[in-house]
Amino acid sequence: MRYVNKGAIMASLAVFLVLFLLPDESQALPAWARKYGVSCNVCHTPGAPRLNPLGHQFRKLGYRMPEEIGQEPKYKEIGEYISMRGRARYEFENLGQGKGGSTSQFKWNDATLFYGGSVTKNLSAFFEWEWDDTDNVGLLGQFSWLMGNADRNVNFRIGQFHTLTRVGWAGFDRPSGISTPDVLSTDITSGGVPFKFNQDQRGIEAAVSLNKNTRLITQVLNGLNVAGSGNSGSSEGNTNKDFLLAYEQNLTERGSGFTLTGYRGVWNSAAGNDDLNQYTFYRLGATGSLVFPSPLVKDVDGELQCGLLYAQDNSPKNASGIADTVGIGYWVGLEQWLKKGSLFARWDAVNSNLDSSADLWSNKGTLGFTYNVNDYLRWATESFLKVKETGSDSAGVTTELMFNF
Repeated sequence: MRYVNKGAIMASLAVFLVLFLLPDESQALPAWARKYGVSCNVCHTPGAPRLNPLGHQFRKLGYRMPEEIGQEPKYKEIGEYISMRGRARYEFENLGQGKGGSTSQFKWNDATLFYGGSVTKNLSAFFEWEWDDTDNVGLLGQFSWLMGNADRNVNFRIGQFHTLTRVGWAGFDRPSGISTPDVLSTDITSGGVPFKFNQDQRGIEAAVSLNKNTRLITQVLNGLNVAGSGNSGSSEGNTNKDFLLAYEQNLTERGSGFTLTGYRGVWNSAAGNDDLNQYTFYRLGATGSLVFPSPLVKDVDGELQCGLLYAQDNSPKNASGIADTVGIGYWVGLEQWLKKGSLFARWDAVNSNLDSSADLWSNKGTLGFTYNVNDYLRWATESFLKVKETGSDSAGVTTELMFNF
């Protein structure tokens, strides 16, 4: 380990101790909490945006409670369907000697408007408009159609959506803190295919719930365009479609479970279907979560989370000088839930080319905490240390205030 920002990490550890002395209060989730008159911890544990088993079931059922299946929704107030979110951050990173020194900035990360809820007894809709700090406006829009009962059902989803990361189970859910594991949020191969598991895409999904705890998912997606975006359709002459399969299993009432997934895609490095520019790639992954009674804090749980992702990029047919690439990545995280937040640690590791003669492992350690200040405000802080076998190490701190209404 060639570089460590000890001050950043020690500061975060000091704040962890302070959190144990903070008083407890209830909190509320904006739109759906207003609709049902409940606090956010009914669906979010250890706090928003992480979902517990009931929260996942509510989402899978098209934003309905189990007892609402087959009933026409009762419209009341627009505030029961619309929410707003804003996230402000301060970021510091020391890039190491010879790499530009340190960066320090206050940042308005994004502002987001949400609409979501059931429209009829079968149809649901979800829309998300996000304006980020680079003045880009992102859109998610999807319709879903539910058939069956609360335990055994089929749900069709069409539109532009999160494919699995941020809506999945046992490691594919949104993180408790700020950052998503590098394995899911970065391209883990050096073979040229710019694929990340957390990219939004356009397509259609069919999900079959065999029972309350078991779900099969299949998706047919447009895939990535030349620039690596999944939100621009297939207007560049590439008529191939990508496919995702997943198996989700909840194991306990506390929320332990696992997910198995596979992805097969085709990406063109230039417009058109020329074999010299067309890559075929595969991703195979497994994630798991074990939620257990904490031996450290009375009446709350702890969580052990891990994930493994295998990646293979096959070079274009008839292309000389381009080799197939195999990459691998994993993460392990341990979290202590609190009455008003959590403390967590995570280790990410990625090797972008297992066949390379060079040691390409890149490692990242993260320490963080979350604290639910009141009904509408969450405070989260993460410190990180990146250790690269090839290249310079770096370290930094990000702290964020997230406002929901």
